[in-house]
Amino acid sequence: MKKLPIALAAASVALTLAACDSSTTSDAAGPTTAPATSSSQAAPLPSGLASLDPIPSPTVTPEPISLAVRKTTVKGVEATIVTINGFTAYRFEADENKPSKVNCLDDCLVTWPPALTDGSEVKVSGIDPSLVGAVTRADGLRQVTLLGWPLYKFVDDKAPTDILGEGVGGNWSAVKPDGKPVIVKSGQA
Repeated sequence: MKKLPIALAAASVALTLAACDSSTTSDAAGPTTAPATSSSQAAPLPSGLASLDPIPSPTVTPEPISLAVRKTTVKGVEATIVTINGFTAYRFEADENKPSKVNCLDDCLVTWPPALTDGSEVKVSGIDPSLVGAVTRADGLRQVTLLGWPLYKFVDDKAPTDILGEGVGGNWSAVKPDGKPVIVKSGQA
């Protein structure tokens, strides 16, 4: 009888994880698990889950931020872009800039680490300091902004010269020193 509560607990954890996994699909009845058995094997996970590994969470630590400019080519366009501590700076087109508002939350922050300031003055080079600010996020941390747009890095940019986040999902833009996107997306001004 002691094996049944353990199997039910494992199934409950698996169902909870399935509910958090947006890639998991289920029919109208919802995800299913095999019934508990009297064997020592754990109940199988719902379809679409390979393991009980935890979902990654953002681990960006506030730090001193330095914004500078770099001349480069972005998808065939010669441009001067902004960098955050040497790496390409991006803005999320679903965020807001008047007033500043962060809409990249939860799992989005794993792929797009925010430029979180530790409270020290943001150092700028080649950028009008009056365009630089910060917005207080829902988690209480302060994210650096340019022209009101919250700034991010892209997790797949491994070298300072990478600009792999430009255009991802049609919502991410490398930023010019005036805070505007290098490549204007459909519907942008």
